[in-house]
Amino acid sequence: MKIETAKVSDDIEIEYSLSGAQSEDTLLFVHGLGSNLRQFEMQQQYFAKNYRVLLISLHGHGNSSAPINPTLDDYTIREMARDVQALLTHLGINKVHFVGNSMGGLVGYELLEMDESLLSSLTTFGTTARLHSSRFTLWSLLAMLRFLGPKGIAWLVGISASKDKAVRARLKQMYEMVSKDALELISMNIADYDYMDTICRHNIPMMLIRGWQDKGINKKLDPVLEIMGNKPYFELVEMPNAGHFANMEKPSKFNDILGRFLLKQSIRKYL
Repeated sequence: MKIETAKVSDDIEIEYSLSGAQSEDTLLFVHGLGSNLRQFEMQQQYFAKNYRVLLISLHGHGNSSAPINPTLDDYTIREMARDVQALLTHLGINKVHFVGNSMGGLVGYELLEMDESLLSSLTTFGTTARLHSSRFTLWSLLAMLRFLGPKGIAWLVGISASKDKAVRARLKQMYEMVSKDALELISMNIADYDYMDTICRHNIPMMLIRGWQDKGINKKLDPVLEIMGNKPYFELVEMPNAGHFANMEKPSKFNDILGRFLLKQSIRKYL
């Protein structure tokens, strides 16, 4: 994987990996909290044959830089979406098929709100469009993050994030790279959000991939699916043997699902 960096603001450099034919549609993958662009290495290898594939590490993640003396405002979903927007401008890319895991899906919703013209389609997995965590839940999470720190969280992820031992090991390596500030401040920012109105007002093709083992997210999906089910170009696809990190746990199945969805968008474009 060839990894490069781009300066997207005065104090932020973003690492990214771009491969595939320049003449093809661009497929952008965005990771969740704690992870980084390496989460989608297998998708890059698979889809670069037919697409231009862009992977990105959001600021504070991977080898992307982190704000100095950050505040809560430095780690909003909007700020991370602006990083993506700035990188696309830097690379001369004006439209993408967006694929986001967990927090990465929220970045997709935010981009949809900021500039719908950027997105040809939006695929999420491990993401819910609405979350209202209690103060106790947030306090407990922050206490754990502060007690364990990134290394401790990486250890916890390494023993519990997936039933697949190899996936846990790869996730542990990625979580060891995340900034402590990113973990804490993003957790505070995404404890309470609502993108339901965004979903209602926009009609681009959307797909939600639901891993049956992702029980924490799945408990929050019913109201989201009720709204999305009425959208003209929405698809819900089930992955019975996958959890929160479906693309890593069942890469062949995930790639097949995403590939079929993208093919439908290509056919629709020429009809």
